[in-house]
Amino acid sequence: MNVTDHVVFATRVETIQFPDTDRLNAELCDLLDRRPELDDRTHPDALNLLVLAETVPAIARLREMFLRGARHWLQAEGIAGTDGVDLLLFSNRMGPGDSTIAHNHKTDLIGIYYARTTVTDRPPFSAADGTDYFEAGDGVLVLHDPRFNANQTTVCHHDHIKIFPRPGLMLIFPAYVWHSVTSHRGDFHRLSFAMNFTLRWPAGPAQPHSWT
Repeated sequence: MNVTDHVVFATRVETIQFPDTDRLNAELCDLLDRRPELDDRTHPDALNLLVLAETVPAIARLREMFLRGARHWLQAEGIAGTDGVDLLLFSNRMGPGDSTIAHNHKTDLIGIYYARTTVTDRPPFSAADGTDYFEAGDGVLVLHDPRFNANQTTVCHHDHIKIFPRPGLMLIFPAYVWHSVTSHRGDFHRLSFAMNFTLRWPAGPAQPHSWT
């Protein structure tokens, strides 16, 4: 008997814990604390924060970290031949009680980086450890299974993944994955940054952002 096991509908989620990010996170938090108008939660794509990269070193460094993470994701997925990428960076500054409803992004990949979060001793990635979907936690990122009604079958081990953020953590995952953020319970402004990656191919528009 010849048995071959195929995982067909898996979704790759990459987590990267960057070291020595205290100074970077402090600079990013100071920037948004001084200029809260840079955070538009109603229209997050209204301002691409990368316009600040030439004058704000922290934004320039964050851009390079996101590009490094996306390269790792593409390599792990075996995707090659891209000609470049268009980037859109925006922030998510959450006050006490704020949350984010389930949504996805109209792009190819999403990157999320956490600059200031609630302190937790939970491991960042929690998939099949028995966590209750309705256990809200504090500012927890919930990734929802992209398969419609996946939770309606007994052969599904889990229909969501919970990410317990901490400063310096980055995530990379496909933009089609619906995700939400549970209510922030702290008495400070929680701060994360999201990057939309729109991949370009040789026949695409000219002058994409270079990967180099």
